Amino acid sequence: MAFCLGGSEAGPFAARMRNEDPLGPPEPERPPRTFQFKPTEFEVSNRPLDETPADGPIDVSQLNRLAGPPPSAVAAPAENEVHAILRANLALAQAKGEHELMLPPRRPSRRKHDFWLLLIGGNLLAAGAVGVLHRNVFTVVFGFSAMVFFSLGLIWVMWFVMDDY
Repeated sequence: MAFCLGGSEAGPFAARMRNEDPLGPPEPERPPRTFQFKPTEFEVSNRPLDETPADGPIDVSQLNRLAGPPPSAVAAPAENEVHAILRANLALAQAKGEHELMLPPRRPSRRKHDFWLLLIGGNLLAAGAVGVLHRNVFTVVFGFSAMVFFSLGLIWVMWFVMDDY
């Protein structure tokens, strides 16, 4: 007696135990499909009446003849009262100075004021902290280095990183 799961010998496990494929016999393979383009056909349109065959040489005089005569030059319009009015308006505007460009006056920058305010305030804050916490030499050295780093950082940011404001 063979071991069976679920009490029935039917199912995928039973087919596998008998070395059978549970899906049935495989289908025969179809031959691969071949794809190809249809033959190209060109339709020639707007063919000149007196064209030379494609095998023959191209003649420049024939190309000039096919191009046709050059178009006539377009005559400039005659002077009228509109042109006179426009010239008078232009002369009046130039006399008033309406075509001259003037730059607006440059407003004063607050950057220098803010720089000195921050530099003095920040260094006084560091010096005040050193004065209050003056316990040993290391406190003074750390306070002095904080003043140097703050001053250099402020100079870099205010004069090299930021634009004028």
